Amino acid sequence: MQRTDSPLLVHIPHASTTIPETERERFCIPDLDAELLNMTDLYTDELFEGTYDSIRFPVSRLVCDPERFRDDESEDMSRVGMGAVYARTSCGEVLRQVNARERERILRRYYDPHHRVFTERVSEKLRIYGRCLIIDAHSFPAIPLPYEPDQDRNRPDFCIGTDPFHTQPGLRNACESVLRGGGYSVSVNRPFSGAIVPMSFYRTDRRVQSVMIEVNRKLYVEPDGRRKEAFGDVRRILQDLLHALDLRYTETDR
Repeated sequence: MQRTDSPLLVHIPHASTTIPETERERFCIPDLDAELLNMTDLYTDELFEGTYDSIRFPVSRLVCDPERFRDDESEDMSRVGMGAVYARTSCGEVLRQVNARERERILRRYYDPHHRVFTERVSEKLRIYGRCLIIDAHSFPAIPLPYEPDQDRNRPDFCIGTDPFHTQPGLRNACESVLRGGGYSVSVNRPFSGAIVPMSFYRTDRRVQSVMIEVNRKLYVEPDGRRKEAFGDVRRILQDLLHALDLRYTETDR
């Protein structure tokens, strides 16, 4: 049962492998399943979902990526054809042809409704608790994909992503402490950086805190996508982390 007495909100943007048939027919690569395996944060819904409120994007990021800025001019990954609406694959191949009209259709169908709900959920937390802590839940491949800016193969077990406005040092330190205490290696903002906040609060409202937790897939997934035996161990450390953050962030005011 999910708790309703915590300002924590888990955001899970990349766990889905669902591609509606009306969208699937628009892709032009021969092996869409292989690209799904490369790009999906497999099982992050199972790893992170538990007793705390969560919001999960219902379709694959190949259809639309809610973690990107809506405006390509604000989104660095648009330079490699992977803004909010992907036109290129993780290897730089053409994924689909997307003109301005098609892009706007996709954003209105998938991106905008998700962010409306996301904003509403954060607003509700602020109304009830006066603050909100977003846990941005992700995973990453053990070997860098070609599109990734950081090509260093020496990757940690966990990456903590922070925002200079929305991630307090104590929040980052608490994450490091729990994960290192579990015997895992941890890096901050490497190989990925940042943490999502709805645009209504972005860089304007410090009551909204956010931290990204990225899990190295080598810990819990086989190359073919099957769960490893250690899946349960990874889930336990993540649930321990959420509990620790809940205690740190809310317990003193209960």
